[in-house]
Amino acid sequence: MSVDLSEKIKRQIESLTAHERERLAAFLDALLCDRASNGNQVPDKTLRLKRMQWLKTHREEYGGQYVALDGDTLVAVGRSFSIARGTAQAAGKPNAFVTYLPKSEEAAEWGGWS
Repeated sequence: MSVDLSEKIKRQIESLTAHERERLAAFLDALLCDRASNGNQVPDKTLRLKRMQWLKTHREEYGGQYVALDGDTLVAVGRSFSIARGTAQAAGKPNAFVTYLPKSEEAAEWGGWS
């Protein structure tokens, strides 16, 4: 990645709200965890599909919170990324996939980056 692109991304991140930064941090952490647990490879399609199915199935129950998954098994829940991540680590799952699960009404707002 070029220095110019890296600096541009940093400036864009600085303009995000705290909530948007937490979502971005969760996304980046998930990428790093996936690579660490799979020998620097992208996680297999089956694992991703299982995660996505779990997230769809449990949206009503855990919407508005951060969830930590080991495969398609819930290992922690928290009001913030750091709480969910810390709880997963304390449960012996340092490479758990942690992400924000939006409430049903929030899902429509996840249109993308402007």
